[in-house]
Amino acid sequence: MYNHILIRYGELSLKKANRNQFIKLVNNHIKKALSIFTKLQFESDYMRFYVILNGEDADAVVEVLKTIPGIYSFSKVSKCESNLEEIKALALNTLKNLDLTNKTFKVETNRANKNFTMTSLEITKEISRHLFRNIDNLKADVHNPDITINVDVRLEGTFIYTESIYGMGGLPSSSLGKAMLMISGGIDSVVAGLEVVRRGMDIEAIHYASPPYTSDMALQKVVDLLQVITKYKSDCKILLHVVPFTNIQKSIYENVRDDYGITIMRRMMYRIAERVAKKQKALTIVNGENIGQVASQTLESISVINNVTNMPIIRPLATLDKKDIIEKAIKYGTYDISIRPYEDCCTVFVPKHPQIKPRLDVAVDLENKFDYESLIDEAINNIQHIVLTSNTKYQVIKTEEEDIF
Repeated sequence: MYNHILIRYGELSLKKANRNQFIKLVNNHIKKALSIFTKLQFESDYMRFYVILNGEDADAVVEVLKTIPGIYSFSKVSKCESNLEEIKALALNTLKNLDLTNKTFKVETNRANKNFTMTSLEITKEISRHLFRNIDNLKADVHNPDITINVDVRLEGTFIYTESIYGMGGLPSSSLGKAMLMISGGIDSVVAGLEVVRRGMDIEAIHYASPPYTSDMALQKVVDLLQVITKYKSDCKILLHVVPFTNIQKSIYENVRDDYGITIMRRMMYRIAERVAKKQKALTIVNGENIGQVASQTLESISVINNVTNMPIIRPLATLDKKDIIEKAIKYGTYDISIRPYEDCCTVFVPKHPQIKPRLDVAVDLENKFDYESLIDEAINNIQHIVLTSNTKYQVIKTEEEDIF
């Protein structure tokens, strides 16, 4: 039934001077992502992009398009020549292929081709008459129909469709610079990563591992989560930096007041993330922090923890309810991975009563009780670097640090 997919850019149409650059990036991502379908062809017409199916499965193509940032919506469409008889025949065939039981319909016409001899209203009336003559018991509702037959009359042909499917929206993959994602393996941080990918950022990821208190399965969970993100990136790759964090956590446990343990741990994480981000030329740090969700995410805690870095911190989930975050995780396909029962380093040495209103001066005094700078240097010098793609087992990079950075 369908022979094309029509893609709409949405927000990109507002970008004016950068519009063509953004559209080119999205189009290239579409072609690359759809290269698994060998029969497809592509046509571009200013603010529209067409995928010509040539017999490929439209639904399978749609599932891939849902993972491409920068696409506002798309429709499975049928194309015919822009003459009235062919348009009426195609509209009839489109409606006959739908379940019309207890359904109402209307026809809506957009006459982009101003050379067409009839107005939009005249075209709509002619098509509607044709449908009523050829389909029994058809019911119309021009205000709130169950089915809308959209007729788009253009110079290159007429396109008919009944459904608009929303895409990711946002901006093209890797169009706005690089961010360093702090990923734990829980529900929130991977969703935060996907949200900034949707807004056009490239990402690398940093994970803090504390063996033997955290297991290889905890790291595997992080790997699996990041491999989901790679499906949404135009290059289909992510570089993961795994920080050995055990010695730092043990020193915190041995030297720091119990209620300040989480605060100091998060300050150490931010220091390391900033250094790695700068080496990797990332412009910002991203995490899944959510205001008030846990002790380290009260405003007082965020202020004290954030004090160790001048790098911008993006918190895409800061004001969302947990229910909203879970819904996003389910939508992105990360939820089932995130709830695997493998603990990350944030659950190691957790105090019974963590401080929810820490003071900066107290945090600084507690840090001065041990040589955290040398521990940070040691951790950074022993980072494990892993290249991840969506469809391969992860590969540990064996080269020297300077070759990575």
